[in-house]
Amino acid sequence: MRRHYLTRHAEEYAKYQGDEREARVAKLNTCLLGQQDFFKKANKESDAAVESSYVVSEMIAKAGKSFKEGEFIKNCMLQAASIVCPENKGRLSNISLSTNTVAERISELSSNIYDQLCEKGKRFHAYSVALDESTDVTATAQLAIYVHGVDDKFEVMEELLKVTPMHGHTTSQDIFRKLCDAIVDAGLPWKNFAGITTDGVPSMTGNINGLVARVQRKLEENGVEKAVALHCIIHQQALCSKCLKFDNVMSDVVKYINHIRSRGLKHRQLCAFLKEIESAYEDVIYFTEVRWLSRGNVLKRFIELRAEIKAFMEKDGGGCSCTK
Repeated sequence: MRRHYLTRHAEEYAKYQGDEREARVAKLNTCLLGQQDFFKKANKESDAAVESSYVVSEMIAKAGKSFKEGEFIKNCMLQAASIVCPENKGRLSNISLSTNTVAERISELSSNIYDQLCEKGKRFHAYSVALDESTDVTATAQLAIYVHGVDDKFEVMEELLKVTPMHGHTTSQDIFRKLCDAIVDAGLPWKNFAGITTDGVPSMTGNINGLVARVQRKLEENGVEKAVALHCIIHQQALCSKCLKFDNVMSDVVKYINHIRSRGLKHRQLCAFLKEIESAYEDVIYFTEVRWLSRGNVLKRFIELRAEIKAFMEKDGGGCSCTK
């Protein structure tokens, strides 16, 4: 460094001595720090833009909206910034909310989370799986596989292992093949398989060709004791709700809800009435037999609005014996 200074800079800076030299060094140091801060500031702004993109994308996902809404939200933010704080509009324009960018980031995150899950799965002393097959809005069957494992330190972890679409048939053999693929891909050994939880459909619980029976035979081939087979707790609640006799309650509730919702004028009048009195809810809910959560949601909403419904029905002249 001394040789470099003497050959390159001594002629220019040798004339500075004492306090003048210290002031010159301080000035050069300030310029250097300013140049470094320029790059640090750019990195901070870039990191803030990426973090903002993740936060907005998470809010869109939680609201059940399409990621295509991201561009619309960004345009709204830019328009608002141009009025409120025009000096920061450029920083907001760096936030990327395009569908392709968000999809790529989600893919990277899901891949990273899956790798962490597989790494933890290697330390499982025992694990069990829970499966549920349902049809989405596009009429495609989706198989959700959850894993619940515990390691030697008794640390318990429960995560969604995989959601895989099932095109065509959804027989027990097809579900079993998907389950085997998920277990092999995650690196989970069959020798640590301890339990399986399913719903009560024949393709899952059949004694010969059901999924549970196929899994038990797979374990026997690997020299493992049979796993504990359980019925899903959530579906048990659904079965109980069907067995219990709620006809004396549900018949009146459904009658009055249908009386309101099936008539356009009365429905609009009820919504206007609830809005006028500033009720916590703006409408009643239809009862859907095939949805196991529907019964509880309908009853809860009806009970919370029973006073308002009674006042509306008495005002309308339709009577309200079921809300007493």
